[in-house]
Amino acid sequence: MELMRRCCEGDIEAVKEIIAQEEINAADANGRTALIEAAWSGHLAIVKLLLSRGAEVNSADKSGFTALMRAAEEGYSSIASTLVKSGAQLNCCGKVRGTTPLILAAENGHLKTVEILINAGADINKCDIFEQTALSKASEAEKQPVVEFLQSKGARGKPERSSFSYADRESRTISKTALLHLSAASIDSDDDEDIYAN
Repeated sequence: MELMRRCCEGDIEAVKEIIAQEEINAADANGRTALIEAAWSGHLAIVKLLLSRGAEVNSADKSGFTALMRAAEEGYSSIASTLVKSGAQLNCCGKVRGTTPLILAAENGHLKTVEILINAGADINKCDIFEQTALSKASEAEKQPVVEFLQSKGARGKPERSSFSYADRESRTISKTALLHLSAASIDSDDDEDIYAN
């Protein structure tokens, strides 16, 4: 689609010409709209133009990513701020691992974007499907300035129970194996009893 291609390239003059000819909220095969492409590519002027012409700020692609999520992922703080002011959902989640704009910004070390999202009211302790928070992902990625900022705002890491998840899984596996051995031993014992009974 020509509009999306021009948005991705940052050709604002071409976008101005095409915008009246194509459906502004049309999506490609991946579910991406012109706004998502412009935000992902870092073209603030085009993002503002599309929003002024009625682009849907919360449209999501097939992976569940919105324009705000793409801007947060790349650290385009001015675009993120513009989208937030235009009503972008702060706590939307991707479909694959349930990541949020804040988690994306934090794990990639984009402090300014993290600050914008927190100040706008993003849920600082929202978890993805693996119970990872913005703080735990930033810590894992060794993004210390982000870690320190999130801690100063009262952020928490993974829930305590999750720190024992692997041990619990191993324990469950051992217990299951032990039970299987016990069951096998019990069967052998029963067979022996049958032999002696005969």
